[in-house]
Parts: sequence; C-alpha cells; structure tokens
Amino acid sequence: MGQTGEQWSRGTLADLALLVIGSSAMLIALILWFDNAQGGLTGNGVFKSLELKPWVVDPANAPLYPSNYLFYPAYGALCRLLDLLGVFAGDPRRQLTILNAVSASLCVGAAYLLARAVTGDRIIGWLTGAFHLATSHVMFLAIVNEDIMPSYTVMFAAMALGAVWLARPTVARVVAVSVLFSAGWLFEWRLMFPTLPAMLAALWFCERRWSLRLAWIALFLGTMAATAALVALAWHGHPGAVGPFDLIWTGKAVRSVWAGFTWPKVGYLWDGIVAYLLGTGVTTFDAVPGWDIWRFVATFWLIGIAWVAGSALWPTRGDGQTRALVAVFGITFLAGEVFNLYSQPQDPQMQVNVMAWVTPAWALVLLATRRRWPARGLAAMTAVTVALFAYNVWSIAPLRGLDTKWRLAIERLEQQGDPSRTVFLLHDFDWTMVYASLHWGTSEPGVAGLGPAPQALPKFKWIGFTGDVLRHPDWSAERHVESLRRQIDRAMELGYAVLVVRLWDIPEAQLLTETGMVADAGRLGALQRMLRTDYVATPAPVDPVAGSVYRLQRAAGR
Repeated sequence: MGQTGEQWSRGTLADLALLVIGSSAMLIALILWFDNAQGGLTGNGVFKSLELKPWVVDPANAPLYPSNYLFYPAYGALCRLLDLLGVFAGDPRRQLTILNAVSASLCVGAAYLLARAVTGDRIIGWLTGAFHLATSHVMFLAIVNEDIMPSYTVMFAAMALGAVWLARPTVARVVAVSVLFSAGWLFEWRLMFPTLPAMLAALWFCERRWSLRLAWIALFLGTMAATAALVALAWHGHPGAVGPFDLIWTGKAVRSVWAGFTWPKVGYLWDGIVAYLLGTGVTTFDAVPGWDIWRFVATFWLIGIAWVAGSALWPTRGDGQTRALVAVFGITFLAGEVFNLYSQPQDPQMQVNVMAWVTPAWALVLLATRRRWPARGLAAMTAVTVALFAYNVWSIAPLRGLDTKWRLAIERLEQQGDPSRTVFLLHDFDWTMVYASLHWGTSEPGVAGLGPAPQALPKFKWIGFTGDVLRHPDWSAERHVESLRRQIDRAMELGYAVLVVRLWDIPEAQLLTETGMVADAGRLGALQRMLRTDYVATPAPVDPVAGSVYRLQRAAGR
C-alpha cells in the first residue's frame, strides 16, 4: 500500500505477521469462549451456512447468488480447507466464525498500513490496528457468522489503497484500486453504493487538470465494468450464473419490506452510528439511565475524534493526500448513512463499512496526541484502546453460551410438542425459529404443504406471526389478520396442536420493538388482538430460554 520500498521492509512485514497472527489467535479464543455463533444478532448465519453447504460438498453444482457472487465460492473453498484441518469439520455455521476472525485480522493489517501511510509512524500504525479491532462492530462481527466481514475487509483495503494512491493517480493505480473495489462489492453487492461516489470524488478532487479528471473517472468505471465482465465470464455456464450487467445491478432488497424512508429510522440511525464504537453493556444497569449514557458518551467521543482529525487535516486541505483521504472515507460515511436510512440503519452489517472513517481519524488523533504529549500520550491512548476492547467484550458477555442453551431449549420443546403433530406459531425473528431451523431443518412458514397429522417431514412446521407482512407488505392490515387466522385454523383442522411461543403474553410495546421497521403499531396490534380474541391459550411449562409456551384452541362460538 505504501509508496516507498521502506514501507515494505522486513520490519513492516514482521509487524503485519504479528498483527494478523496475534489478532486471529485472540479472536479465535473469543469465539471458543463466546459459544454463540449467531451472536444474538440475527439468524442470517444459520441460513447463510445452509446456502454455503453445497459449495463445500459439491461446488461444481452449487448455485451462485448475484448479490454475493464471490462470497460462496471463496468461503466454500476455505471451509473445505478447514474440513481437511479438522476445524469444526462438517459445520459451516461455526467455520464461518473462524474465517471471519482471520478476515478481520487481515483488516487489522490493512488499518496498520493505512495509518503508517498517513502518519509515517510505526507505533501509531500498531495502535490504529488495535483500535480498529477494539471497536464494537468490528470485534463483534469478527467472532460471529454473519457474512459481511470478508466483504468489508476487501472493501476497507480498497478504501485504504484509494486514500493513498488516488492522491496521485496513474493508470496502474486507478486500475488496481478499481479491481480491488470491485472484488469487495462482488462479495457483497450493496457495498458498492457508499464507496463508489467516494472513489470518483477522490479522483475528481485530487486531479488538478480538468482534462484528466473525466479520464480517470472513466478508467475507474471501465475497469469496474471489465472486472464484472471477467468474473461473469469465468463462471459462465455455472448454476445461477448471470451476466455483467446483472452483477452490477442485482436489485437486492430494493423493494423489500426493509426499504423506504421513515422517521423512526432516524433514531435507529443514531443508535447504529454510536453502536459502531461502543457496546451496550452500560444499558444493563437499572439504577442509571444506561441508554442515554451509552448514546451520548459514544456520540461525543465520535465528535471528538472527528474534530481532532479535522483540525489536523485542515492546514493541508489543499494537498492531494488529504483530499483523497477525506473523499474516500468521508463521502463513504455521508453516502452510506443516506443509504442506511433507506434500509436498516441500526444493523451492524450496514454500519461497519460506512463508519470506517473512524480508523484513519483515530490515527490522526494518535498523531496529535504524540505531538502534544510526547512522553505519555501514546501510553494513555493504549490504555484507552485496551479499556474499549475490554468494555466491548464485557458488553457481549450476557450472550455467552447461547448455542448450547438453545440446543437444550429445542430439545425441551420437542418434548412438549411432538414435531410430527405440532405446528409452532412464532415471531419470524424469534430465536426459536432460528434454532429450530438449525436443529430440525429449515422449512417455509405456513400450512400450504401440510397433510393431516402426523406428518414426519418437514420436522419443523411453523406459522410466522409476521410472515405475510414480510412477504406482502402491500396488503392491508385486515388481509394480514385474515391470513394469519386462516393458517392457524387450517393447522387445527388437519389435526395439529398449535403451540405459540412467547407471542401470547408479550407486551405490545416489546412486540413493536422486536419487529423493528417491518410493521407499524396498528398492524401488529390488529394481529395480536385477533390472536387473543379468536383463540384461548392453555399455558404449558415456561422454557427458561425460549420463554412462555401456550397451546392454542379456538375460542367458544367460533
């Protein structure tokens, strides 16, 4: 990444090796301690691992997915390597955590190189890499099985390279940055949108000659298109293969229930931004206003980082290096947060790449600290980084061991309701759905394919409380209510017991919080009122992990 041979000296390579190996070892130790591959975030990792499995056992016939075109082939090959090494052999769900840890460690190396290129200081490079890993979102996504980490690592490397090389563009540099950038979004398509305008802006602002500005931009876009074309050609004829234009625009989730601007998303955006830096451990104390402390401490910390970094860059605002750095990371942040307001602004996967500006900004904070307090400044900042990492690990400690706890919970549920004779009514985001899918096998929600009880397969039979809301956001509330009622009645008519987990006695405010941006309070309230009006519930033993369990029957007179 550097522009001189000295930056690729033996010392630099030794630093990289120590950082990558040390970070990997620490993160893998955290994974083993955490015992929670899902991380308590979403169930995406379960379903991604099921999609990944064909790439492990039969890659020649495994399907490609346009929005993650390179992710499955790359991680499938790496899972096969882990199988050979005996690391979580045959279990891609947990192998993903190991691969994410190694990927995050490589990203630490990229952060180190960026900090050295920006500040010229080896110690600041080390501390910047450590701080990058200590931030809440990076540390957390590095030890769970969400699929964003390899994409983020490649994209962060492209941004770092762009921030250094696009300051003085040449044909080779523009092509190299564009190819690396393209590899990032070919792992995860949506990463293109915040950073593409940032890269083009860097080329525009760093080139003084008007005649070359458009030429550099055209070269970058042309290389991006050529990379997509070459990748499409390489996979031509493979199941699920698409052409280059379908890779550049996949349209993933553009018209989904998650899409659209709403006022509540502004609050979610604030939480998503501050959660990048700080975990929510402080919110567990009832005696203090934990949520306010968390939001405002993190907010002022981020503002302080931005202020110090901005002050350090202001005197050199006319320099190409400064312009490239600010354009690549600053415009990615601005464009990304607008994009997030349209989608899921609180999701760590949506914030981790957008908040990447914090890493080079922290390097500039360290540089200013060293100049102001040469003797003790960096020692104090090292203590801050250690404290941040320790706090963020402490914040996730309550989620430790959930893989084992949920395995036992699913076994208890099987004792309460024979799966061949039971249909479960679950919130679509409930962990019971995720872990039942893991241990019993995945199945589509609903009763359309069910025959009379007993029916052995699919073992996991369930009705999604908000299933039709997710799949048919254009329906009226009345139609959603009628559809849910019809599914429950049909299951009973076929002779199945209907067990409702957690939903019967969940407060309406909590239901709204857990459902997030998918449905408004009026729609959720209508579904819940129908459930309590049209049915009666007999309590079964409360599960300590899954929560309350009730057996549903039609209300008298229905």
